[in-house]
Amino acid sequence: MEEIEFDLVNDLPFCKLSKLFPDVIFYRWCNSAVDYLEFYGKDEDLSKIEAHLPDVEKELNTHVLYRTYGDGNLSVMLSCRCNTSNSTIRKAESKNLMWKAPVYYQGGHEKLSLISPMSEHFKSIFNEFERIGEAKVIKKAEIKPELVRDTYAISMSDLLSDLTTKQLKYLVNAYHMGYFDTPKGTQISEMARQFGISYSTMQEHLEKAVNRILKGLEPYLTIELHIRGDRDK
Repeated sequence: MEEIEFDLVNDLPFCKLSKLFPDVIFYRWCNSAVDYLEFYGKDEDLSKIEAHLPDVEKELNTHVLYRTYGDGNLSVMLSCRCNTSNSTIRKAESKNLMWKAPVYYQGGHEKLSLISPMSEHFKSIFNEFERIGEAKVIKKAEIKPELVRDTYAISMSDLLSDLTTKQLKYLVNAYHMGYFDTPKGTQISEMARQFGISYSTMQEHLEKAVNRILKGLEPYLTIELHIRGDRDK
């Protein structure tokens, strides 16, 4: 089994976005339901990217689900509209390759790591990448099959697909407001007042959000527990 890292230059939406804002670094996670992007750079550049988001929405026929901006970081969650015509990771998946999150973008370049047990799959996707732009292999390494588990241990689909938009919104804000800090930076009553909802409604949204995330994490927590149990015997 091999992992190959590609350096790509093309005119697909996210690589093109990196060309437009070459001084900004950003990372991309995607689970076919949402695209999550984290941008890092100067405030003036991040402000320009934020202003450019409507163009991204139009090009991808998508919409922004959530955004937060501050301290040199812009985080954006989009409804995923990726397909084999506009996304390198969908192209890779169509060739039976696994991709390793996050995808890295800077200066109009896209760094994408792919995993496969068969070299033929890499040859096929390399030819596909060359058809849409420039493609270079910058790293190639053999990996043990058990390491793939660590790479894909936490799936955004498992963690987020059952969350409603309101649950996600209140959970993210609760985190940033310090609700999960020790000692707590805020209380449920304060958050409820801020969003104009009742105490019980806010509490219910947070409890359901945490429970659903734990449900997604449970298989991986169990695996880790067994690994540590065997190791600590």
